[in-house]
Amino acid sequence: MTLMSNIALAERRSSPRFPSDGLLVSVRRKGRLGRIEGMAQDFNRHGVALVMAQSLPKDTTVYVSLYNGSRRVDNIVGVVHNCTLLGKEYRCGIQFRTCSELQMDQEATETDLAAMEAHFNASRKA
Repeated sequence: MTLMSNIALAERRSSPRFPSDGLLVSVRRKGRLGRIEGMAQDFNRHGVALVMAQSLPKDTTVYVSLYNGSRRVDNIVGVVHNCTLLGKEYRCGIQFRTCSELQMDQEATETDLAAMEAHFNASRKA
């Protein structure tokens, strides 16, 4: 990804993403049983960028689970916005769609995502 495209991505986001060392991500495509595991590069309550071994098609609806120590948020509805090959791995950007009718327990999911975002924001400041 070029510097120009990084700037364009940053300007479209409604809030900053935070480095998310140690945040494991599991993604399941809608209608599929298998999961793809990856490691987050950055995160906020609106989305995540992750690195993983397989690509995901743009505009695919996915269910995302996030794990970091004792913190865990499961089955977040999201949509793949981009997926780019970087060497032998893929960097995928997923926007969460917690307001989707597919999202179970919307309010609890949004609360959990906000708490996880606050954790990474505090870690960044420390």
